[in-house]
Amino acid sequence: MRHTIKAIKPDSDNYSIKITYSDNVIITASFKDLIEKGLMILLKNPENFKQVQIGKKGRSIIWQAYEIDFCADCLRAKFS
Repeated sequence: MRHTIKAIKPDSDNYSIKITYSDNVIITASFKDLIEKGLMILLKNPENFKQVQIGKKGRSIIWQAYEIDFCADCLRAKFS
């Protein structure tokens, strides 16, 4: 199923993002385990982490400046 994201709320203290989907399902996606790996290290700075945005057509979350993105469907499957 193709899910779309309608709202996000980053929590840079816990490296997590509260994600609200178009069907009003809400998940909390934690990136704490990834924050020390690969490109994600760039998001360890709280100001950088807060730059997260909803991607094109609500199909992802993105950190555009760092070319990091996560699929809406994959996040929902992992954190539901």
